[in-house]
Amino acid sequence: MTGRWLALVVVAVVTCTAWGQGTAQDQQAFEKLKAQYEQRMALMQSDFDAKLAALRVELGGVREELAVAVVDQRDVALEEAVNGILQQEETRRGIGDRGQTTLFDNTFNPALSLSADFLLAVSDKDDTYETLDQFRLRAVELGVFGRVDPHVAYFAVVHFDEEEVELEEAYGIWDSGMPDTFTLKGGRYNIDFGKISPVHDHDLPFVDKPQVIQEYLGGALRGTGLELHHWFPLGEASLLRWSAGIVNSLGGDAHPIFGPLAGEEHGHEEEEGAEPFGERDVENFAFTGRVTALFELSAESSFQVGTSVAWAPEERAFFELMSGDVIAEDLERLVFGGDVTFSWSDQATGEGFVLSGEFLWSRADFAEDEGGMPETTRDVSSVGFYAYAEWMFNRYWSVGASGGWYEHAEDNDEDSWDIGAFVTWRVDEFNRLRLEARHFDDPEEDYWGLMLQWTVILGSHGHGLGW
Repeated sequence: MTGRWLALVVVAVVTCTAWGQGTAQDQQAFEKLKAQYEQRMALMQSDFDAKLAALRVELGGVREELAVAVVDQRDVALEEAVNGILQQEETRRGIGDRGQTTLFDNTFNPALSLSADFLLAVSDKDDTYETLDQFRLRAVELGVFGRVDPHVAYFAVVHFDEEEVELEEAYGIWDSGMPDTFTLKGGRYNIDFGKISPVHDHDLPFVDKPQVIQEYLGGALRGTGLELHHWFPLGEASLLRWSAGIVNSLGGDAHPIFGPLAGEEHGHEEEEGAEPFGERDVENFAFTGRVTALFELSAESSFQVGTSVAWAPEERAFFELMSGDVIAEDLERLVFGGDVTFSWSDQATGEGFVLSGEFLWSRADFAEDEGGMPETTRDVSSVGFYAYAEWMFNRYWSVGASGGWYEHAEDNDEDSWDIGAFVTWRVDEFNRLRLEARHFDDPEEDYWGLMLQWTVILGSHGHGLGW
């Protein structure tokens, strides 16, 4: 028994000794492997650092090459530009030092437009041989528009008919560099009065300007002078605009096809007569103004209200007496106007509606040459209005109606009225056909008329906000 336990003890001792020796050997092997791993990692890190440094050097060289290439391209472009300028200098003819353009350079060419208004007008009126029951080329207008420089734009419109050529408008607009939203217009222009008077005939919603506009303003109220404009917001959805002007005199320009004033192309232009003389005073100028507010009712509708005034304190008229002497008389003229417009438009379909009207009050002095002596004590006050409505079915077709009534400017005991209906087909933006029927009740006679209008536009043509 004792021998067995002794053997077991010997076996245990031998086993523990062998295990301890095995553990020591394993520890040594682990340490050896760890040392080999660390050595390899160090070698790999050294190799990586060397390759990274080489890549950085190579990338630096590429960057330098790119920089050199960019500089070379820039130098080439600069050289080409300089050579172009030098070549341009060699081709200049009669150009100032500032060199806005050259003889063969079209950079500053203005935009051009040509509009033509052609009509067939028939009537049951008794006397129509010269004016009605025939084709009429009312107007061919040449428009020239462009910028003079970053500060000023210039506009010119020349009117041609079958017999005459007329410079309708020629004015510059200083619209950049002025404070806030101010603009200054200078030259010969349609005066900012009401909604319809400044509009050229071919852009009207109907054939002719309303009779009260022709009677009191001469059609398009026109003058030569200066006109200052300014607008500013009223809240988030409204605008207010005003203008004030000074012109040499209040002239009128109209080219009506139908109505009592047809054939009287220039209702208030100076008539040929006695030769003018003497000095001009401040009172001989005419003064104009307009204030209008535009309210956005929704994304599709708006409402506008405005008031206008034109005042000539002393419009000088010259009369030749029976004795041959020429005398001058100063006549006052004052016109007030108020207008309202409601419009609704669906931009997606082109469907829309416009309802507009204008009321005018006129007070003017009239001189009558009786027995060689003019009488200037007679002044006449008269009132009138017009209104129209137009429904747009889409971008192409619309129907409308218009009418008006007015007391005659020289004799308010007489009055006239008219009413009409029209259909418009906008073939496209530059081609339009319109058929209009109209009835006039005038002190001289009552009559009907039918007009077929064809309007075409070539080139640039656009309109701003209808203030």
